[in-house]
Amino acid sequence: MAGFPTNNNSRALQTLYSLFEAHGGEQSAYALAHWQQALRLGWPTRKHENWKYTPLEGLLERQFVAPIVSDITAAQRDALALDIDAYRLVFVDGRYSAQLSDADLGDYQFEVASYASPQTLPEPIQPEIFLHLTESLAQETSLIRLPAGKVGVRPLYLLHISSGRGEAGEINTVHHRHHLDIARGAQASVIEHYVSLNERAHFTGARLDGQRRRQRRTAAQ
Repeated sequence: MAGFPTNNNSRALQTLYSLFEAHGGEQSAYALAHWQQALRLGWPTRKHENWKYTPLEGLLERQFVAPIVSDITAAQRDALALDIDAYRLVFVDGRYSAQLSDADLGDYQFEVASYASPQTLPEPIQPEIFLHLTESLAQETSLIRLPAGKVGVRPLYLLHISSGRGEAGEINTVHHRHHLDIARGAQASVIEHYVSLNERAHFTGARLDGQRRRQRRTAAQ
């Protein structure tokens, strides 16, 4: 078992570790490395400048649990979605939903990497505990690519739907991980949208990073 710090907030990390273990995180070198970083950093407190006015006590008192699978209809999706002309990818409680997503994505290429797949994603510029929790707990990674020279005719719309839980003291916990690869000369527009299925609380973490390949310039001879 990955070790825990001894402090008043260790219980929150212990409940998150239960999710990490259930997902098979100990078997993924990538997920395990980020989990260890989350433990090393610990929860921010009011002594941290960026968290001085954002108390976490209410969140850390909850028991983090995996959501129960929600069957969402197309009508429910449409009621929650933005009315825009875009290629739509839908994610429900941290999982990609092919049934609720558009089959036609234009020139965008899309695939889902499983939790156990080896990851070679960019290192974060400013890592903090919530980023590491997302990296270690996201059950899949969305890989989105736009080939060289292509221009997205419409924006790519990422709709994330999270459900809450009614049991006292428990909070549904989901994480989304996306990687965007824009090849040389390509132009893309991406819209991220996060909505709740009901009025109950949930804890949703997310990270989208991008990689843009630039045209190499050859020096004049």
